[in-house]
Amino acid sequence: MYQPHVLEFSHRRSQGLQRTYKVTLNVTQLSFGAFAYEPWVHHQGSFKGNGIVFPLASGDLDSAISEARARIETDVEQLNGVSE
Repeated sequence: MYQPHVLEFSHRRSQGLQRTYKVTLNVTQLSFGAFAYEPWVHHQGSFKGNGIVFPLASGDLDSAISEARARIETDVEQLNGVSE
């Protein structure tokens, strides 16, 4: 059984245009216990990237959320899968 946990947060880039991006994050615990996440990144209502499901190494929900958020913030900073 899937157990999704959806949250939103903002992240401001420290480089480039230094825009603030709105991130919607879906962290899901899969039926066999592993976690995965799917982020959606927007700026001023325009979709800027991702929407791909990624696996996580964390074994509990709080760690999975922290791991996913750190990955997304790094992706936004480096524009990995995110358009400025």
